[in-house]
Amino acid sequence: MVDYYSVLLRAVTAPGAGDATWRRGIYERSRDMLVRRLRALRPPPREAEIAAEQAALDAAIERIESELAWTEHGNDARESRTDDPSGDIAGDIWIAPDRGPLASQSRFGKAAWIAIAMIAAALGAVGYVFWAAPAPKSAPPAVAAQSPSPSPVRNAANGELAPGVDGGSNDADIPYVFRRQPTFYRTLQPAGTIIVDKLQHFLYLIQPNNVALRYGIAVGAQCADLAGLRRIASMTEWPSWQPPPGMLNRDPGAMPGGVGNPLGAGLLQLDDDKSRIHGTNAPKTIGNTVAFGCIRLVNDDIVDLYGRVQVSTPVIVN
Repeated sequence: MVDYYSVLLRAVTAPGAGDATWRRGIYERSRDMLVRRLRALRPPPREAEIAAEQAALDAAIERIESELAWTEHGNDARESRTDDPSGDIAGDIWIAPDRGPLASQSRFGKAAWIAIAMIAAALGAVGYVFWAAPAPKSAPPAVAAQSPSPSPVRNAANGELAPGVDGGSNDADIPYVFRRQPTFYRTLQPAGTIIVDKLQHFLYLIQPNNVALRYGIAVGAQCADLAGLRRIASMTEWPSWQPPPGMLNRDPGAMPGGVGNPLGAGLLQLDDDKSRIHGTNAPKTIGNTVAFGCIRLVNDDIVDLYGRVQVSTPVIVN
């Protein structure tokens, strides 16, 4: 079964995504396209197979709307949920979906096509021949285009990889708890603040209405003693990497930014001039304490976080 939840969640939480009415339009388009394209196959799948895919898509939509309810409708939203499989919430705050063209397509069309293209790619992964939309021209750093190096060799039990070995931009085996997701989070810190919980291996980006986007992290020895308030001092896409003193005897020297670079697809340098939040070439290290680096995210997540923050964003480390 296709993981529609991850596919759609990335689209509807991307920077520039629309409101609940806009999301409903995306969901309706996705449902319609899914059924039409499956029935257009020759030979077509059995009705039971189509129904199973529809049910999986609806379940993903239900889950996403349940989680996003905290953001858009406050803490009372969950008490007013219905059994509508479309993920609707009772009350006048929800507007009936427009089943025609999206009214705001000129503003949010990019995210809509991303959602549809990702569903198409996912269906292809389970054996269906499907239509695929062209990739947007102004995409973030080209993480999705990177593929894992063949037969990567680990140099540690916690999933560490040698510099220059590419473990991919994400890892399908990462436990669900360490995957990027919105979550309830009560704090007095303003929206836009980053909070790093080193002990639990989570990074939170605070959103309105007691919600945070939670990212799984690995914590390197360089940041073992990091605590307190910092701010983002600079931001770099695909940074170059200089081996720390403990690796000088094992690695040849600095690496330019790119596939296999231990700092991954992005770097957020903090204002103490030594601590940083960055990507990784070893996604299986997420959730672990590692020997090198600072606050690591998988490349997909550092790209997402990079697009949501800016220089001077406060970072609180616990």
